[in-house]
Amino acid sequence: MDNEGNDMESSRHISKAGILAAATGGMVGSGWLFGPFLAAQMAGPASVLSWALGGVLMMVIALTFAELVSTFPSKGSMVRFTHLSHGALTSFTLAWVAWLASVMVAPIETSAALQYLGHTWPILVIHQKDSLVLSSVGIGVAAITMLILCIINCFGANVISKGNVTIVIWKVAIPLITILILLPTHFSWQPFVAHTGFLPSGWHGVLAALPLAGVVFSFIGFSPALQLAGEAKDPARTIPFSIVCAIGMVIALYIILQIVFVGALPASSYAKGWSHLHFAGDAGPIAGLLAVFGFMWWLKIIMIDAVVSPIGTGYIYTSSTARMNMAMADNGYLPNNMTGLNRYRSPWVAIALNYVLGMLCFLPFPGWQSMVGFLVICFVLAYAIGPIACLTLRYTAPSVTRRFKVPAVSFTCYCAFTICNLMIYWTGWAVVYKLLIVTFLGYVFLWLYSKFFNQINDFSFKQGVWLFPYLLGLGILSYGGDYGGQHWMHFGMDMVIVAAFSLIIFVSAVLCGVSRGQLSSQAIEAAQSL
Repeated sequence: MDNEGNDMESSRHISKAGILAAATGGMVGSGWLFGPFLAAQMAGPASVLSWALGGVLMMVIALTFAELVSTFPSKGSMVRFTHLSHGALTSFTLAWVAWLASVMVAPIETSAALQYLGHTWPILVIHQKDSLVLSSVGIGVAAITMLILCIINCFGANVISKGNVTIVIWKVAIPLITILILLPTHFSWQPFVAHTGFLPSGWHGVLAALPLAGVVFSFIGFSPALQLAGEAKDPARTIPFSIVCAIGMVIALYIILQIVFVGALPASSYAKGWSHLHFAGDAGPIAGLLAVFGFMWWLKIIMIDAVVSPIGTGYIYTSSTARMNMAMADNGYLPNNMTGLNRYRSPWVAIALNYVLGMLCFLPFPGWQSMVGFLVICFVLAYAIGPIACLTLRYTAPSVTRRFKVPAVSFTCYCAFTICNLMIYWTGWAVVYKLLIVTFLGYVFLWLYSKFFNQINDFSFKQGVWLFPYLLGLGILSYGGDYGGQHWMHFGMDMVIVAAFSLIIFVSAVLCGVSRGQLSSQAIEAAQSL
């Protein structure tokens, strides 16, 4: 036992700075390069509210995960604590959608970098349905870029930690300097009081921008800190500190950036309405705006950052996603060789599998914007299960020491769950139905894998039965809703209905988890030591 404890401690070698860098770096990627423009198109000047609201809502969700991960720190911890609270079926559901979303991050960030470079090397991109997507040459370059990220990650977590700190300093500094350049030279309050008003699309546009304009996509970037919890020094203190500080800093950064971006826009760019926002070079909006104002010297730095920021985020996710593979393998959802480590203690088999799956993402989603909505909704569904697990484990594992506790835990967890469901609803039926199909295919995969390869003795169906009315209800609400649906529910009332639906499912899900009874000390120790 002593040797096991020593091994566990020796594997925890990522510092607080490294975890903070992973969380911050994950949130400052391609979102800052595309998000301000897309949010302004959807919500006009009120896009500032989208970033503020999105950040605050994600902070509520993150608090529940801060308690879970600091209490049960392990590699791929998002997968493990749900297995502890509700068993195999619920844990697999979270793991499946979170894994697919995480696998997509490296391709989407690589795509963002190459789309920006397409202004200099047009051979990398092609125009398709009024948007830029990668050409066959661009996809080839993406394959090489992602392969390099995989090779670097195969050298282990020490390289990841040291590399992240360096990269994140660059990633945060560039948007800050961009703000300082535009603010004193071209900022005006005129766009905020233009003839269209501050809320040209109403609150409908503000809320729709959360999942569809890259707002939520940016803030979900804190998740690498969760996946690396098992390798963090003093995780009970490091993880909550890193998550809360990172989200707080990034909220401030994005709000200021959006204010300055909108205030610097030429009047001609929104003369036909914010939904038709356009200016020369807006396919790479930050670079295009700087070019309009003649800041060619800084434009060169932005083009470098257009590679460093997205690739840096892809680099972080290449590592953290592999830890999710390991957790899924430990739970019996993937082959055991996913846990294989090389001499640098890096899960090279998992990294290789994720690389192949990531390349396949370019087939249905060849461009940045086409990937964002689906990726966001997968992550949000995975996050929705976290608050349920947090409250359930308060009942089933009451004796566990929790250095960080969510305040007003029942109310906070319900709010976090409702926020996730609202974000799924705001994404719209066109994306929600794809999520439901992918989730169903996941259950088919689980059944086939269990039947022919790795028999799972207990699916904990009783504890996971709430998932079926939950997923069905999300589909019905989205189909009948005001965001790409049949408009059976009008704006305002629809959110009340989603909140009521969330309360019913939340109570049912917690009761299902509590029905397992109190967890044994052996199960808790196993979850904390992996």
